[in-house]
Amino acid sequence: MKLKTAYMGEVEIDSSNILKFEHGIPGFESEKEFVLIPIEDNEEFTVLQSVQTEALAFIVTNPYNITIDYNIELEEATVHALQIEQEKEVAVFAIVSLKETIAESTVNLKAPIIFNTSNKKAKQVILNNEEYSIRQLLSSESQKG
Repeated sequence: MKLKTAYMGEVEIDSSNILKFEHGIPGFESEKEFVLIPIEDNEEFTVLQSVQTEALAFIVTNPYNITIDYNIELEEATVHALQIEQEKEVAVFAIVSLKETIAESTVNLKAPIIFNTSNKKAKQVILNNEEYSIRQLLSSESQKG
């Protein structure tokens, strides 16, 4: 299936890789289907592209690459909604807000995107953990200064 994207022009995707967000993403409730598209020569970041709207795409990353202390507990309702049976089925991504420099860019650790790798059901969840920010600096160098 061909898909027009916000950042990479037209790309070929496998429709079996489409992530299904039953209730959309907060702020984009009508957007129910997204696909993860790798960024060439960049293993840290991936594009979460809407299948429906070409201009709607988020840069995401693995939050465990940002902070070694990242630890989330999913509520039973989320586990049920995504039909998660085993921990190994869970993938976690955090949305990145790109600024002029990487040092100024932030990542949302408070509201990760969780998806079940087996059935492709996905959901953005808001954690009740006050330690995590919606604007955590991406660069550890900028945190030192």
